[in-house]
Amino acid sequence: MSAGTFYEIDPNMLRKQLDFYFRNAAANSRKKDALVRMVPHSPYIHSGQIAAHSYVNLNKSNFVILGSNHSSYGANFALMKNSLWKTPIGEALVDDNFANKLLKESNLVEFDAIPHEDESSIEVQLPFLLHKFGDVNILPIVVNNQIPDETLLESCRIVGSSIAKLMKKEGNWKLIGSSDLSRNIEVEETERIDKLLLKAIGKLDVKGLFNAINKMNANVCGYGAIATTIFAAKVLGAKKSQVLKYGTSADLGEREVTGYASAIFY
Repeated sequence: MSAGTFYEIDPNMLRKQLDFYFRNAAANSRKKDALVRMVPHSPYIHSGQIAAHSYVNLNKSNFVILGSNHSSYGANFALMKNSLWKTPIGEALVDDNFANKLLKESNLVEFDAIPHEDESSIEVQLPFLLHKFGDVNILPIVVNNQIPDETLLESCRIVGSSIAKLMKKEGNWKLIGSSDLSRNIEVEETERIDKLLLKAIGKLDVKGLFNAINKMNANVCGYGAIATTIFAAKVLGAKKSQVLKYGTSADLGEREVTGYASAIFY
């Protein structure tokens, strides 16, 4: 769905685009891999370079990918299985064995293909992985952002913990959580809000993140995915978070901009 709009549809052009991003990211890299990371999911012209900082030092694995349900249709934690995700440079196979085990592990996660049909937040991660590794197994889950309150907080904790426990048991799995930061405001305000959001994320403080979103009325498309990612990271033993790269779409001359960050949890 996103090829030709979010990223290049021509395979050669797409590989050149990704090579360019990886070269730039490697030049400023901290050379650190981690089990858990956060990445943006806007069109590559906006956030591709920032996302590359999360992928440049990533080692091959299987990947749980948490995306944002921008449509709000379907299950709150919608898992996709029985599928092959295609991009111009390869295909990613959904690991049905892991999917079925997670469905048994948590009754909050449901098999629901509908929210995935027109959703880009997971798909745009795949070219990075396929270009780097050639083939990957994935488990795609989109999280429906309800209201950033205690109810969603608890749901994200339960699902994040279930994912982490299964990752520990199965081995050779890593977690990618996808969200952009504050959106559709002037650059100074975007940077001010994002600084506070990233401060909470850096402390692995999900409640503080939700409080900041509510206090500042921040328009963040994937706070449910971020929360679930952080809860999983903590169960996996993470004590810290490090922002690898931050930026906004102001670089493209936009007046109302969106903030983006790549981060790892370790």
